[in-house]
Order: sequence, then C-alpha cells, then structure tokens
Amino acid sequence: MIDTRQFEKLDLNLLKVFEALWQQRNMSRVAETLHITPSAVSHAMRRFRELLGDPLFVREKQHMLPTAACERLAPDILHALTQIRSALEQFNHFDPAVSHQRFVIAMQESLELGVLPTLLSQLERAAPNIEIVSTRLQRDTMEADLSNRSLHLAIDIGRAVPKPISHSMLRRDNYRVLINRNNPLINQLDKKHYLEARHITVSNRAKGASVEEIALQQLGVNRPSLWRCQNYRAAADVVACTNAILTLPGSVAVAISDDKLISAPLPYGLPALETHLYWHSQHESEPGLMWLKGLMLQLFAESGLTR
Repeated sequence: MIDTRQFEKLDLNLLKVFEALWQQRNMSRVAETLHITPSAVSHAMRRFRELLGDPLFVREKQHMLPTAACERLAPDILHALTQIRSALEQFNHFDPAVSHQRFVIAMQESLELGVLPTLLSQLERAAPNIEIVSTRLQRDTMEADLSNRSLHLAIDIGRAVPKPISHSMLRRDNYRVLINRNNPLINQLDKKHYLEARHITVSNRAKGASVEEIALQQLGVNRPSLWRCQNYRAAADVVACTNAILTLPGSVAVAISDDKLISAPLPYGLPALETHLYWHSQHESEPGLMWLKGLMLQLFAESGLTR
C-alpha cells in the first residue's frame, strides 16, 4: 500500500505514462504519443512500479499486458486524470451543462421564497449538476466571506457597501398586504383599519423594527406587531387561519397567495424595496461565478420580479 511519504514522490507524468501504456499496450507507441523517448517511458514505469510494488505491465511479444493489480488500479487512475483535465479546461471556460461547481449564496431566510424557486427551476434545466447552497447572511462578515470564497454571492436589501464589494439590483418590490378572504377587513383596509389590525411580522431577529416597520416609521407611522416569525410561508399560514394581516414584498405575495388569501395594496405609499446581488470584484475573472451572477440578474428581470 502506498503511504504518505511515497505519495509525495508521485509525479503527474507517471500517471500520464501509465494512462498511455494502458491504452496503447506498447512502449514505442507511448513514446510517440507523449513525444518522449522510449527510455523516458521505461524510466517512468520503473519509478511507478517501485512506488506501488507491482510490475503493473508484463511483456508478451510486442504487447505490454496489465497485471491483476494494474486492472484494479487503472479505472480510478483514468477517472482521476479525466477530472483533472476537466477542471483545467473549465478554469477559463465554463459549460453549465456539464459543470459540477458548487456555489454558496447567502440570504436571509425570508428571501429564499422569492429567490430559490425561480433560480433552481432554471438550473435544473440549464445546469443540472451545479450545487447550490443557500445559507444565512451575516452582514458583519459578508465582505470577508465573499473575499475568502466562503460565500460566492450574497442577496440583501440595497445598501451602501465599500469596495471591493460590487452589487447590482436584483429586484424592486412594492409592498402588499396578505389577508384572509374571510377577514372582516377585506373591503375596508384603509390606513385607520390597517393600524388597528393584528399584524404578524417576518424577521430573523427576535426584536427590533422590520424593514417595512422602519419604512413606515420614516413616514411617522408606528405600527405595532404582536406576532413575529422567521419566514413568509409560516406567516402566510397564520394569516390563512386567523384575522392577522401580513405586510410583505409583492413578489413574495404572488408566490404564496392561494384560494384562502388575497394580496391587497398597502394603504401607505412606501418606497419600493430594492434587493441587490453582491459579489467580490476580485473574483470577476471566474467564469462560472460570472455566469451564475448574469443568470440571476437576467432571470429576475425576465420574470417580472424586477419592478
């Protein structure tokens, strides 16, 4: 068995010679294929044999035939070389149809509903082997996480960020109100009744004003909320079985409205909520990442969610 010290002696050229000999079964043809001398082929195979403690190939007339150990080893060696070549080819060229790249995207849990269904349904068709991981956004470490590639992209509300972080608007949303069809407020959701209603708020924090509450406060409106949860799907289910109402981005309202729920205009004219896509400018030469960034910006523009 090859130990760690022996592995350190392993040279990629030995694997290339092994691969060629497995395919050609002739030392002279291997030398021609690799543009090296027959003695170089012989020397490489001698080193590999000494490393593994097996002859690997035995001569029979004009052919080099693999040993049983060689036949066990060859499939894994050939597969590894194929993966190395594929990785090098994709270094400057990205083919989404065959790529197995992994991308980590940070966002608040409340944003997943408005992002992941649209993105992943497209990737299933165009890039079926790409791995996507959605993780919670930590704003205080976002720049460092994007720099060291713990994150590849981040999605957050539009805000000023320092260079070298770059960003572009992913979506612009107007606020809507989700209300139960049987709620008595269904036909009288004016400013007075809105403030008197029972509200459920979606936030990842245990306390503090939510995004829409901050926007209302800037208009001089204080809207109390007795209930708070972490995601819009759970909040919508609460609205469906109570008289509580939920203020949320319009794109999310579209995604979760059903026959029990109605999406109504918010009776206050709040500024549109901008959601931005963030990335590190140092990684703009990475073709896979730039493809994914471009796809996301295109998807949300074409789906009508940017408004």
